[in-house]
Amino acid sequence: MSAPRLAVDEVTLAFSGLLALDKVAFTVEPGSIHAVIGPNGAGKSSLLNVLCGIYPVTGGRILVDEQEVTRLRPDRVAALGVGRTFQNIVVSPRESVLDNLMVGRHGLTRAGLVSTALWLGRREQRRHEARVREIAEFVGLSDKLDSTAGRLPFGDLKRLEFARALCLEPRLLILDEPVAGLNATESWELGQLVLAARASLDLTVVFVEHDMGVVMSIADRITVLDFGRVVAEGTPAEVRSDPTVVSAYLGAPDEPDPDESDPDEPDPDDSLTAETEPRAERTSP
Repeated sequence: MSAPRLAVDEVTLAFSGLLALDKVAFTVEPGSIHAVIGPNGAGKSSLLNVLCGIYPVTGGRILVDEQEVTRLRPDRVAALGVGRTFQNIVVSPRESVLDNLMVGRHGLTRAGLVSTALWLGRREQRRHEARVREIAEFVGLSDKLDSTAGRLPFGDLKRLEFARALCLEPRLLILDEPVAGLNATESWELGQLVLAARASLDLTVVFVEHDMGVVMSIADRITVLDFGRVVAEGTPAEVRSDPTVVSAYLGAPDEPDPDESDPDEPDPDDSLTAETEPRAERTSP
């Protein structure tokens, strides 16, 4: 199946009177990579949890293509081809990398408990394992399949989380801070993996990330949240120069006194540009 279109239509989420999302609306076109950014507490992870069915919405609708998924359980959303990674890595540390990846195939398994116990599902098991090995090779973990997950370095754990989401065979891939905690080289490499997965597997990708170098280098469009509201949306170039975004990240500057202006004082726009400009190692192979 082809990459889907995601429509978020006036979605509201409240927790005991606290408004986490306030009529959030945006559209992700099929096959595009769409970033959601904003300061801490802006509602980004809450939005991803709503998209996956973990949090029930207070109002609004979510559609994958023409199918409304607003109030479906997380397992039903996943069954429609929505894969997800989490901000905090969740693996079984005592199990092998292979076994952790096989968990991602669980929703695709057709053999029942009795069939599996009687070895009637062995052919299906081999088929799923073969696919897992292909995905492991794609993300650079093929030589670590027999390793215990808990012994992996942090960078490989992030790849494992990403690979497990791919094992679901998603059409819509949702990533929560995929490069958080990685160094510059690891971040660039994982960003390239996202681009490669989108091209090879015909995915639509939505991701939350604080690393502006990665955001600006791989996103087709960006939605900016602040206090649960959409404050800007556009291409990376448009968002980078939007004064509302500068204010959300840096705070509204005080009105300068023309008699006390300092020509050496850095321009807030320059600060944002410096923060969001991809570094050389992120933009070269």
